[in-house]
Amino acid sequence: MLRGKTELVAVVIGVIALVAASYWGTRTYTLSRLTGQDVIFETFEQVDETWLYSDKIGAAAASDVERARVAIGGPLGLSSKEAVYFVSVTDDQGNPLRSQCTYRVSGGSIDSRWWSLALYDSETQHYVPNEQNRSSWNSVSIPKSDSDEWVINVSPSPQETAWLPTQKAPEKPFELMLRIYNPSDSLRAALPNIDLPKVERVSC
Repeated sequence: MLRGKTELVAVVIGVIALVAASYWGTRTYTLSRLTGQDVIFETFEQVDETWLYSDKIGAAAASDVERARVAIGGPLGLSSKEAVYFVSVTDDQGNPLRSQCTYRVSGGSIDSRWWSLALYDSETQHYVPNEQNRSSWNSVSIPKSDSDEWVINVSPSPQETAWLPTQKAPEKPFELMLRIYNPSDSLRAALPNIDLPKVERVSC
């Protein structure tokens, strides 16, 4: 009798262990598919050596999984009627952006109500803490030439002109996000093939 009870308990424990293992395995896999460092970029297409673009961000046509990836994986998500997004994880030579290198990001007028260029830690998807409390520049704050051209220096070391600080150490990957709010009809019709900022590595 005692042996039968022992065997029953063993079977119950085995079933519980199997169910628990299945649950945690499925949960881990699902989270990895939603929160992996690069998984959010699966909905993006390569525009050029530098920039990625997705028309699924904030779009009604986006699937539940794509919406979940955006909600969990990055600071995105306004309606596509309001804003469009471009992300850069490489320079104009296709090399990964590295926090201990210095980059020159240059561009001109973007036909929209407002735009911003922000820098994020690729591992945490958060802003990079710095003494300047500077994580972005926008179309209002950026110094411009008479021809509406502008330059942002991305570097761990202080720069004289518009500067986006990266982490000094340890070296980490980062990404640049270009948000374009209320683009003009002509710019929207040309997406994603528009004049995008150039990201050049100056030194490393």
